[in-house]
Formats: sequence, C-alpha cells, structure tokens
Amino acid sequence: MRYLRLAAVIVPALLLAACGGDSNPPPAQPSAAPSTAAPAAPAPAAPPQSKPASDKDLAPLFGTWGLDPANCGAQVLKISKTRFEGPGSGCDITGFNDNGDGTYTATMSCTAKGQSSTERIQMRPIFAPSGEGIDLTYLDRDNLKSEVLRCDVPKKQ
Repeated sequence: MRYLRLAAVIVPALLLAACGGDSNPPPAQPSAAPSTAAPAAPAPAAPPQSKPASDKDLAPLFGTWGLDPANCGAQVLKISKTRFEGPGSGCDITGFNDNGDGTYTATMSCTAKGQSSTERIQMRPIFAPSGEGIDLTYLDRDNLKSEVLRCDVPKKQ
C-alpha cells in the first residue's frame, strides 16, 4: 500500500516533467565527481485528501459486526452514524471523513474506566465470500488491523 501511495505521487510528476516545457534541451552541464553521500530517502507520499462523508456512502458501515458471523453474540461491534460500541466500551463518533480511496475515517471521543481519549479508525467496506464486512485500521493504535463481518442482514424493502 505504501508503494501505491508513493507511485501516486511520482508517476504524475514524471508525466508532467515529460510533457512540459521547451522543445530545446538545456545545455549540457559538466559532470561532477561521484558523490559519496547516501542518496536521499524519497519523500513520504501525501495522504489522500479527505472530505466529509455522505450518509449514502457511509450506509454500508452501519450495523452489527463480529469476527465470526455464525457466532455473533456478546462479542460484537455496533456502528452507527454517532456511536462505535464494542464489548465493554463505546465511543461517540464526532465525524466521518471520506479519504477518497474507498476508505472512511471515523474520529471518536471515547471514555473508558474514567479516562477520555480521541481515537481514529479507518474503515473500508468489503465483500467477503461469507458476506459484507469492514476492514478496520485503528490509526491511533499502531495501525492495528481487524476484519469484521456483518451479523445482521439488512431487510429489503
């Protein structure tokens, strides 16, 4: 994924350099002695531009989710537009951002055991052989990843 982001920055820059400018090449510069310095590390790729997410785009994220949909019991996540609840804890969702790459980041205000914190979770809707799911990346927990599958099946109208 890191290489894809890097490519997203480098490829457009190369295309612009190849397309633009004068048809006359610049005069040749005398070659310098080889450098013994280590090459500079590439600049990190810019994060995708985020914007507030629409309710329609967020709808696939809402519901009850578990690690094993065949055994959804007390160990489930419940996600709505305003709450993210797990076993023994819950957070108020203060906003969702559309990252522009198929993922959405929820910013949450959490309170557990008398401690308050702000957390961010990146969510990507997925479709697995066993049904709908969400890839979760806990951005404030060293990018801890998890995948949950839908426990409840939305009713068709």
